[in-house]
Amino acid sequence: MTVSRRSVLASLALSALLTAPASAEPPPVEALVAKMRAVVWQAQPSVRTLTVRVTTPQFGGESTQSIAKQARKKLADGGRMLTVMQAPAGVQGMAWLIQEGPKQGKQWVWDPVFRRVRTLIPLEGYEVLWSSDFTYADLGLVDLHSTYKLLGEEQHDGVQAYKVQEVPRSQWYYTRIVTWIAANSSFPLERQFYDPANQLWKVERFDQVTEINGIPTVLHRRMEDRQTGSSTDINVSDVNYGADIPDALFDPAKLPQAADSPALK
Repeated sequence: MTVSRRSVLASLALSALLTAPASAEPPPVEALVAKMRAVVWQAQPSVRTLTVRVTTPQFGGESTQSIAKQARKKLADGGRMLTVMQAPAGVQGMAWLIQEGPKQGKQWVWDPVFRRVRTLIPLEGYEVLWSSDFTYADLGLVDLHSTYKLLGEEQHDGVQAYKVQEVPRSQWYYTRIVTWIAANSSFPLERQFYDPANQLWKVERFDQVTEINGIPTVLHRRMEDRQTGSSTDINVSDVNYGADIPDALFDPAKLPQAADSPALK
């Protein structure tokens, strides 16, 4: 079977999965959220390329683009995510290491210009990522200690979905987040973020779901700021699940050498 034919069949299978009718009895809302997080952040070690494009109306709608390599792995004390910038030249070699934690995450940053590794503890969930419309919390890297409520089950863009409301413990940034979760795949379809005045602020959409090494993977997510008109697209490519990633790659002291690691080539 040709690669193109396999891709078509995989797409059809995923489409059927996303649009199949949901079960009669919805699971507990906490289980829905946990499964959504699990399918977005797969437990298998992986390496991928990220292309981040930020478009801002302040500059006539022009876009800036950055490219990074990213490695993810679950260690005994929690998940790790290492991102190393490849382009543009001004940020090449910069590296961010994030360690998930039960209460607060940790972050280390290496900047070749200053030639030192900085430790940021605790990791601020609402810190802007890559000068984009995303924060670490938006990407699910930080636990906001939220409470969840299932608002119902409905069709969303032709897909049967659970509608879930999240209320962060601290509401100075977001008062609530509403997410539509595909009932039979647990993939998020859309998320709406509300500001401190409870006005719609940002809308995030997920698409281009495909199977890679048998694992359904989101290859594109887009965040739109409805108040400023800016937007950020994150495109994922060159995904390799089950990659051989040494634990030492996630050692903060070795961030200066991360860009040269064979695991990221």
